[in-house]
This record gives sequence, C-alpha cells and structure tokens, in this order.
Amino acid sequence: MQNDDIAQAFQDTADLLELTAGNPHRARAFSRAARAIEGLEASAAERVQAGTLTEVSGIGAGMAEHVAELVNGGSLPLRDELMGAVPPGLMDVMKVQGLGTKRTRRLWTELGITSLDELERAAEADEITALSGFGAKTQQNILDNLRQLRRYESQWRLDDAWAATHTLLEALRPLPAVNRAAPTGALRRRCETLSRAEVLVATEAPKAVRDWLEDRLAEAALEDKAVTGRGTEGVPFRVHFTPPSHFGTAWWRTTGTEEHCAAVSTHGEVPTACAEETALYDRLDLAYVPPALRETGEAVAAAARHALPSLITTDDLHGCLHNHSTYSDGSHSLREMAVAARTRGYSYFGICDHSQSLQIANGLSPDSVRTQREEVDRLNEELATGPSPIRIFHGIESDILRDGSLDYEDALLERFDFIVASVHSGFSMHEDEATERLVRAIENPFTRILGHPTGRLLLRREGYPIDHATIIEACAENDVALEVNANPNRLDLDWRWIRQAADAGVLLSINPDAHSTQQIANTRWGVAVSRKGWLTPQQCLNAKPLPAFVEWLD
Repeated sequence: MQNDDIAQAFQDTADLLELTAGNPHRARAFSRAARAIEGLEASAAERVQAGTLTEVSGIGAGMAEHVAELVNGGSLPLRDELMGAVPPGLMDVMKVQGLGTKRTRRLWTELGITSLDELERAAEADEITALSGFGAKTQQNILDNLRQLRRYESQWRLDDAWAATHTLLEALRPLPAVNRAAPTGALRRRCETLSRAEVLVATEAPKAVRDWLEDRLAEAALEDKAVTGRGTEGVPFRVHFTPPSHFGTAWWRTTGTEEHCAAVSTHGEVPTACAEETALYDRLDLAYVPPALRETGEAVAAAARHALPSLITTDDLHGCLHNHSTYSDGSHSLREMAVAARTRGYSYFGICDHSQSLQIANGLSPDSVRTQREEVDRLNEELATGPSPIRIFHGIESDILRDGSLDYEDALLERFDFIVASVHSGFSMHEDEATERLVRAIENPFTRILGHPTGRLLLRREGYPIDHATIIEACAENDVALEVNANPNRLDLDWRWIRQAADAGVLLSINPDAHSTQQIANTRWGVAVSRKGWLTPQQCLNAKPLPAFVEWLD
C-alpha cells in the first residue's frame, strides 16, 4: 500500500462524508490527513509498523488507526461503508470540474442524478437550471466539462504511465527469455499525456514472453508482434517484440511519430537490422535525434546539418526555485525543504509560499512574511558552510489579483529576494482578459517569474486561454522568466511554446512547485518536457550557477 493509495482513500472518505451530509469536521480531518500522507517522504506503512505515524502533523491516533486498517487489511471500513450509502456512479459525477461535493449532493438529492450519463441527459434537457443557483451558463459549463472529462478518461499522465511501466519492466527484465526491455512510443518521447504505455522487448523466444504477459496483464490480447492489455494500475500497455539484432531499428520505428520516421526515411533506406539506434542514424549520415524531439520532421533537418542543440538535463540544474513549506500549504518545514534540496545537490533554493489572498492555502500574512524572513536569515548562516553549502532565497508566490496587480503592498513586495507571480482564482476568463491580466503582472517591477502561465491541470482542468506570443513578448521586454512548472499535474508552460520563448530571449525556469521534500524530484518531469521544447542549459534560469543567478536577481 503506497502513500498515494492511502491518501486517495482518505480523500475519498472526506468526499463521501460531505456527500452523505456527515460531520464536516470529520471530513476536514480526513482531508488534512490525506494531504499529510501524500507529502510524506517515508512510507506511511513503515511508520505504522514503527508506531511513529502520529508524529506527522495532521495524523492523530484515530487517523493512524485508519491507516493501519488500510495497510494491514487492504481496505478502509468507513470508506467502504460510506461508498455503499451512495449510488455507484456518484463519485464519477463529482469528478466533473466545477461541481464538488456540495453541488454533486444537490444534483443527487434534488434531481436524482447519480451518473455521468444522467448528468449529461439532464443538462441537454435543460433540467439543471431548475435548481436555484444553477443558471444557463453553469449548466453549459457542466456539460462542457463533462464532455472534457470523457475525453480525459482515455488519457494518462506521463508520471502515472511511467510508474506503471517501471513496475512492468522490473518484472520483465529478469525473465530468462528477455534480452532487453525498454519504454518506447509516446512514453519515451515524454509526452505529457498519452493513451497507452508502450514497451519494446528484445527476445529470441517471444512466445515465452507473450505467455508471461497474458498471465500478468488484464484484458490481454495478441496482436502481430505485440501483446496489449492493462497493468495492475489500469494503464493500457502495448508490448512489442523484436529479435535482439533488430532492436535499434525497432526502437526507432516504435518511438518516433509517423511524421518523424517518414522524414528520416527521405535520407536513405532505413536499415532493418541495427542493434542500436545510433548505428541507424550514422548509416543515414544523420546526427542522433533525442527521443524527445521525434514528434515532427523538424529535428531531422537539423540532424542532417549536424546542428541539433545540446538539450538540458537534470544534472544541469544548480538551483531549485518555487517551493512551499509549512508556512503555507506545504508538508515539511522550511529547514527540511532546504536540506532536502541540498541533499539533491542544489547550491541554491527558493522558498515561495503562498501570499495572503490565497487563504485556502494558508497564505502568509505580513507578520508571517517577516517571521519567515528571519528564519531564512538564520538558516543561511547555518547552511552556508560545510562540504555542500546551500543558499536560501526568500521568495513568495504572489497571487495575481483580478486586476493584474500583485498581492501585498509594494513596501512588502520589495523585501523579497524574488517573486513568482501566479493566478490561483478567477479562471473563467476570455483570452483578451487573461492576457491583459498576465501582462499587467509581468510589467510589475517586482515580478521576476511568471508561474504556471495558463493554470492548467492535466486531465482535470483546461488552462485559461492566453495569447502566448503576447505573453512571451511582455516577458522579454520586462526581463521576466517563464516558469515550466514541473509538477506532473501541470507541466505548464506547455512545451510547444518553450522554443519560441527561448528564441525571444526569455529565460525558462524549471520549478518543482514542491509542497514536500519528495516533490523536489518533480524537476525531472519539467526537464523532460523542456527537452521537447529544444531547451538548452543556457536558456534555463536555474541552470545558472549561484553567482550568475545572484547577478540576474540584481
């Protein structure tokens, strides 16, 4: 039982308590516990066995008992009991953006809506507007968001698909019949969402591997030189087979899009029996094209000139910017976050807790800002020496208010080392409105980084529409960096705009938006999609060594 599984069970319980009009205080307690468990770096199951789970903030004795029930019995009796008290499809209804527990309960109790199909029929029949507080616009938004959710259901986030594939590969690779096994397809190209995960297996005994996969994968089906099915996490898989001597060619063919492979083929006959991909590109007199760039034929033209850029890697990052702590909605203290960043090899760290207007995330009051600054100063004295010194920069994730101004008065804003400006409310904007709001924030002299520029949540919420070209131009004119928010739920800025921003002279900042020490590792997802945008270390803000970053701040 992983931490994410336990956290999801607790959040389900909180939602079910609200749906069934249960004790609201109890619901909030389960929700707090879910966030605490999700932010744990150590295993909650191991803490249960060691008897130390109650040492975690937000986990009392009662919640620890519930965790033990999940860990030892595989289920949470309270959640199971509450699940039996609501119609089976009601939890699916609650997934529709904009509904939540209160609105879902009203749709259920007042209109008898218990499934997505019933919700869609009611919206199409104009029945939802009969409820007070549900106007025509709200009804249309529900219908639009429901249809978007249906499109999302066939997609998986990169991190989830990668985790499921890692589990499969760990089991596949030790098999005697397997010579080599590796990710391929959209997963290897590091697409932010994908419909299935693909794996390529080199083997001289494909039947033995197919038989093993048929036993392991749900809904397993045989195809020509492949097996499809679902892993234990529900992720769809397609596993390809090839002789070891053909692995490189097969890996190239299954990795790139049709457009990319066609572009490569224009440079000569593609060899059928390359054991390594590099040999295939060499034979065609092409520079090796990194998998991230195999979306179109554009990289092939650069490969023909041997002019591909040296793409950024996680090793190029010197700083870890945009992180949260227990001062706002983080799971770990400022010191714990800074030490974790130092352990990962960073030489500087930016704390950017939420500003005061975001009360739901415990945004910092001016007094809390001053208290935090004092702690930053103390920690800088403590952590500035030793074999791995790290410097902490006192930042804030300041809300961009509806009129485009930043949260806090100027007198307080000027005390921060740097400011990440982000939108966290008022998402229902048309393009001109959203663009004007962001441009005004970019033009604020205190803004240094524009955070998650569209506010999207992958497979959950579309970002507000913006004129990307105008935003990029404003950032270039005001020396404001654009964030590539590396949280796998966001990956915002979309990689398709990274190259244009970099070409315009805008620095990109790959930020983990970490709310726990564990989430500092999110940077790898930001690097993955930044490579798809042709980003180099020279074009990345936090790839600057500490002295160069300080110079940029000044």
